[in-house]
Amino acid sequence: MISRYKQSKIGFKKTERLGIALCLLSFCSIAQNPILKLGKKDFMYAADPAAEVYNGKVYVYCSHDQDDAVSYSTMQDYLVLESDDMIHWKNHGVVLKPREYNWAQGQMNAPDVAYKDGWYYFYFPYDKTHIGVSKSRSPIGPWEEAVTDKITSIFDPTVFIDDDGQAYIYGSDNKINIGDKGRHIMGAKLKDNMIELDGPWMRLSESPVSEAVYCFKRNGIYYFMGRKGWKTGYWMADAPLPTQPYAQFKGYITREQQEAPVHMSAIEFKNQWYFFYQRGDVNQGDFHRRSACFEKMVFNPDGTIVPITYTLD
Repeated sequence: MISRYKQSKIGFKKTERLGIALCLLSFCSIAQNPILKLGKKDFMYAADPAAEVYNGKVYVYCSHDQDDAVSYSTMQDYLVLESDDMIHWKNHGVVLKPREYNWAQGQMNAPDVAYKDGWYYFYFPYDKTHIGVSKSRSPIGPWEEAVTDKITSIFDPTVFIDDDGQAYIYGSDNKINIGDKGRHIMGAKLKDNMIELDGPWMRLSESPVSEAVYCFKRNGIYYFMGRKGWKTGYWMADAPLPTQPYAQFKGYITREQQEAPVHMSAIEFKNQWYFFYQRGDVNQGDFHRRSACFEKMVFNPDGTIVPITYTLD
């Protein structure tokens, strides 16, 4: 089944190449990067953007780099950005402070949010590898404890809910011994309560992945993204837990350009796909003071992703 992802030997037709070129030209007119801008009253450093679509609006859940940060150890809370048109954004500011839970201490890295059965579940790492969960009836909170301790250990958690309602959690075993020795994309089922694993962790990739794992689905194809070295790579599969064979590495999301450590997400909103990421070379930032950005995503006829070029206003 994986063979359906391979590009035809005859290449793309001229009309297809032209269409892709026109889509690429349209990137600059859509993205308004970074989303939050230094000097504006709502400015905050917003990293690790996890974008979701709820009730016709885009919500971007971000970790929070402090204005004077010189390391990641000062990351302690989370922000939410909201838009209904991808142009005008509302910063709800800090909406969750996990350190208020006596069991959740340490730095608060990349989060993710998933919705099921009337509840929004906010997944966050603490102490780098322990995963905590809060929940709310609203996508912006207020949030309450969904657990009283870690639910599992994984590096950079992300949660995906399939069309049949089954929830999965993914991450990297970079800093945790839960599978084969090395660094891989790891995945597991979640129980209906969204806070317990329903089976063991499973290795899903052959090639190494250090962090920033993310999963989405388009046209029946499951996409996995993650950091390979300094680049954002992606894999394709025909199942949410591909083990025989593993998800197939397809290349890099971005064009040939240097990246800072990057966390990404992807959504479809009003019939257009968008890629969210972070960068530290804007807003007078650096590795520890990062800003959320986004670009349009374009797919080739075989489902592979047209490499993205970062843009700024």
